Amino acid sequence: MSSEKNNFFSWKSPRLRVEALTLAALLLAIDVVFYKLAFGPAYVDFNLGFISTALMGYFLGPWLAGGLEMASDFIGTLLGGGTFAFPFLLTAFLGGIVYGIFLHKKQPSIWSVIITNLLILIPISLLIDSWLIHLTYQVAWKVLFWSRLGRNIIDFAIQTPLLFIVIKALDRTQLRERFESRITNSLTR
Repeated sequence: MSSEKNNFFSWKSPRLRVEALTLAALLLAIDVVFYKLAFGPAYVDFNLGFISTALMGYFLGPWLAGGLEMASDFIGTLLGGGTFAFPFLLTAFLGGIVYGIFLHKKQPSIWSVIITNLLILIPISLLIDSWLIHLTYQVAWKVLFWSRLGRNIIDFAIQTPLLFIVIKALDRTQLRERFESRITNSLTR
C-alpha cells in the first residue's frame, strides 16, 4: 500500500525547498526553547518540547522531524552547558520519526495521538532512553525504570489531551494545507 493511500501512516517528508527549510529552522528554534522551559523538579520536570516535536512531524514528516530532533538535542545540550551523549541522538531521531509517521498528512484523531504518545513514552522514553541513561550514567536500572514509569504515566495523561487540542486547532486553521500548497506552487514555477 502506498503512503499516499494510507490513512494512518506517512513515510514522506517535503522536498528541501526554501519554504520547508524556513519552517524547519523556525520549528527547530521553538523546539530548543520548549525543551529548555521546564517546570517542576529535575527528576519529573515537565516541558513543552513534545508539542514542538509533534509540530515538526505534523508539518515536515518523519525524516525531517527525526533529523531536526537530533539537531535540537545537540544544540540544546550545547546551549544548556550539559554533557553531550551521542547515544541519545537515537531516541531523539526515533521520537521525530514517530510523530511524523502518525501526524504528517493526516486528519488528527484522538486515536492517532494516543498511539503516537504510547509509542513515544513506552518503547522510546521508558525503555530505550532509560536503558541509555542506565548505561551512560550508571544509574540503577530498577530505580530508574520505576521512577520513569511513574513520570511517563503522568506525561501521557497531560500530553495526550494537550497535543490533541493543539493539533486539532492547527488542523482547523488549514495551515498545513496552505504550507503544502505553497511548496507545490513553488515547484511548478
